[in-house]
Amino acid sequence: MRIAIASDHAGNDAKERLIGRLTALQHDVTDVAPSVDIHGRSDYAEQVSRAVLRHDADRGVILSNRAVGASVAANRVPGIRAALCNDPRSAYLGAKSEGMNVLVLALHALDEVRLHAVVDAYLDANLAPVEVMGGLPARRLQQLFSYVRENVAAELSVADMARVVGMSQYYFSKLFKTSTGTTPHQYVMRQRVERAQELLRQSRTPLVSVATQVGFETQSHFTSVFRRLLGITPKRYREMQQLDMASQQDERTANAA
Repeated sequence: MRIAIASDHAGNDAKERLIGRLTALQHDVTDVAPSVDIHGRSDYAEQVSRAVLRHDADRGVILSNRAVGASVAANRVPGIRAALCNDPRSAYLGAKSEGMNVLVLALHALDEVRLHAVVDAYLDANLAPVEVMGGLPARRLQQLFSYVRENVAAELSVADMARVVGMSQYYFSKLFKTSTGTTPHQYVMRQRVERAQELLRQSRTPLVSVATQVGFETQSHFTSVFRRLLGITPKRYREMQQLDMASQQDERTANAA
């Protein structure tokens, strides 16, 4: 199963252990909001919801010391049914009967054994279907998501996206926001930044080239949008990722010795 996972800063260690466990169980797990500084990311719950909405993940899991707030944030995304569960039965029934597609876990209420039991019960349940009232039809929404991913470096106007789904700009913009909780422009900016994160993690490509490859005309605009969405500059993000990779390498070397 494809699982999107994220946590606040306090839950980072528990999240990493859970990722390791789920990966060992052959699940495809993606950390959609990796911490980039000591404060973590404030939009971690939203990122899980959006991954589920885009069908990048089948289900979402959020770990937080502020679980009620995380639930509220996750449920702001249309089509998401997020709930806080502290016992296996609630998690199982939430998925099977209510279509709960995002599980929220309160760190202060669960020890690790019980946390894993809750997650296992949630993933064991067949998910009841969730229908979004209004908005773009699911097929057209997925068609548009694919188009944006494939053309993220190009100029993507609202008119271009409206043509993809065969609608007027006004009608498309209205339905898109109903479906996703965001405007077409905001969605494109988010996709460009997410693609930039991949490039910054995987290569030493100069920042000006990264900006161009993800559709920004200037490095300054790229930096401004990146910092607004993530709270950190692209340069600092790359430095933090390099430090993290170096730390992991040192740990692997020490364990091998």
